[in-house]
Amino acid sequence: MKKVLITGDEGYIGTNLWQYLTNDYLLYGLDYPVNIQNVVKQNLPDVDYVIHLAASTGVRESQQNPHEYFKNNLKSTKKIFDRYQNTLPRHRSPKTKILFASTSSVKELKSPYSMSKYACELIAPDNCIIMRFFTIYGGINYRENMLYGRAKADKLEYVTNQSRDYTHVDDVCRAIKLIMEKGQYGQLYEIGNGQPIKNVDFLKQIGYNKALPIKKVKGESKSTCADPTNIKELGW
Repeated sequence: MKKVLITGDEGYIGTNLWQYLTNDYLLYGLDYPVNIQNVVKQNLPDVDYVIHLAASTGVRESQQNPHEYFKNNLKSTKKIFDRYQNTLPRHRSPKTKILFASTSSVKELKSPYSMSKYACELIAPDNCIIMRFFTIYGGINYRENMLYGRAKADKLEYVTNQSRDYTHVDDVCRAIKLIMEKGQYGQLYEIGNGQPIKNVDFLKQIGYNKALPIKKVKGESKSTCADPTNIKELGW
């Protein structure tokens, strides 16, 4: 049975991914409660795949503490890259395939969060595959401060005038598994439907029908849209 290290295994995507992969792989988990910065590189397990999800997330939150975002995201990612980068001769296959979770927000670089993630993309080693996630919803352990989580808790006070490429977490997990098994080194995969919808329309789709005031938001992308061409070529 092949071995997989999931960083951020206690987070939103990580929790759902663990359930999705648990019957097919031997899984190892690492999250910020055991700070990646404090883990000795030699103590990280030998695995076939690394799915690096662990990060400080959130565009708005990063505006309040940019230093912490760069520290957590860039330094922690470099430690993972340094441990698992390809050290074999070029004519041989790398021992470990790294899947790095990036974000759709790198396309506009409007926040410390997006900048920290793009910096990680730039230092990715040859045996790394970059996955750009768009707006994810559904499943378990979703973030309570996101639109979906606030709607589920009936804590929304307004809705922003943005459009997002919403993708269910089950579809994201399926995409990650396909990339693990079929993805090409050095490739970039955008994981989204390529069909953005307005936030107010998304709320209606998940059964939230309360009338809310519309609010404009500065410093964030007005619309996000994935190009799923590459991931669909893998059978997604």
